Amino acid sequence: MKKISLLKLFWIFFKIGLVLFGGGYAILPFLKAEMVEKENICTMEELTDYYALSQCFPGLVAGNVSMLTGYKARGVLGAFSAVFGVCLPAFLSIAAIFAFLSAITHFSVVQNIFHVLDIAVCILIVLTVLELWEFSVYDKFTTFIFIYAIVLSIFHISPFIVVITAGILGLFRHFAFPKKNEKEKADE
Repeated sequence: MKKISLLKLFWIFFKIGLVLFGGGYAILPFLKAEMVEKENICTMEELTDYYALSQCFPGLVAGNVSMLTGYKARGVLGAFSAVFGVCLPAFLSIAAIFAFLSAITHFSVVQNIFHVLDIAVCILIVLTVLELWEFSVYDKFTTFIFIYAIVLSIFHISPFIVVITAGILGLFRHFAFPKKNEKEKADE
C-alpha cells in the first residue's frame, strides 16, 4: 500500500469538501479519482464497501466514508485528517455566509446559482449510482434487494426500514449462502 502524508490526505479531502455539493451521495466520483486512480490508496471495490458501510452509521455520509478511507490510508490520524479536511470547507462556508444569507437569497442571481447546483448534484448522484451498480447489483440476490428497495421507496417506506431490512437480508445471505473471499478461494 502506498504511504501518503497526513497533510496530503487532508489536502485531498479539503479539495473534495470544496466541491462536495449534494453531500455524501456525490463524494464517490471524487474519491474514485483521488484515492483509487491517482493515489492508489484503495481499490474501487474497497471504496464502495466503505461507502455502503458509511450508510449504516449515524452522521454525514461524506464524513463517514472519509473517515473509513482516511483510516485505510493512515490509520486513526488519517481518519481524523480526512474528516477534518472534508468538513472544513463546509464549516468555513457556512460561517462566512451565515450573517448575510437571508439578505442575499432573494436575489435572482443567487436563486439561479442554487438551481444550477441542483442540476449538478443530480448528475453527481446519477454517476454515483452507476459506480455503485457495478459492485453492488451483480447476481439474482442483489437484483432482488435492488427491486425490493425501489418498491419500498416508491411506497414511501422509511429509508431506515429499507437499510435495516437490506442488512438483515445480507446477513441471511451470508449464513444461508456463504460467499468465499479471495483468500479462502486461494487456500482451496
